[in-house]
Amino acid sequence: MAGFVRELERRGGPALRLEQRAAGGVGCVVWDAALVLAKFLETGACPLARRHVLELGAGTGAVGIMAATLGANVTVTDLEELQELLLVNIEKNRHLVTGSVRAKVLKWGEDVTEFQPPPDYILMADCIYYEESLEPLLKTLKDLTGPDTCVLCCYEQRTMGKNPEIERKYFELLQVDFELEKIPLDKHDEEYRSEDIHIVNIHRKRTNFPS
Repeated sequence: MAGFVRELERRGGPALRLEQRAAGGVGCVVWDAALVLAKFLETGACPLARRHVLELGAGTGAVGIMAATLGANVTVTDLEELQELLLVNIEKNRHLVTGSVRAKVLKWGEDVTEFQPPPDYILMADCIYYEESLEPLLKTLKDLTGPDTCVLCCYEQRTMGKNPEIERKYFELLQVDFELEKIPLDKHDEEYRSEDIHIVNIHRKRTNFPS
């Protein structure tokens, strides 16, 4: 299948080289929200060295691989059909990784035992676009998070069709079990930022865990 490479500059050395696919589903290209979240990680706002990081709906793996270049031990996850692309991109950038990175299949809503104990960070870029996937995604988030897990969710606000309604429903459901805090735009990378791309810092509500 035809591929084309997207370069993502890094502050600390050579750019990431990410293969994308001209055909295939939404997971085959690097979306703007993934670029914004990857570059936010580089600001150092979240210490990643030697931290256990899981990326959900990784697609090309851009965000997770960036985290691995910052010293994190990363598992990038997506559906079976995206594993080959994830492996290609891990290999393309392995020489830049200072932590570790591996790819695994994780289907939202299914058993997550093999991903325990809870990671320090869960990364998500543009994972909110199918209404049918909201409940399985929320189940996976609840099953994966511990009291100290930080979830960074980056999404592009879309005004077309059902997108606003799906987004509203997602955050409404999320707030049942999680606390949300929007990261101000001035904390995003100064170049990779946009008024309609938001990063939300999400934690489990303390009341959900026995003290």
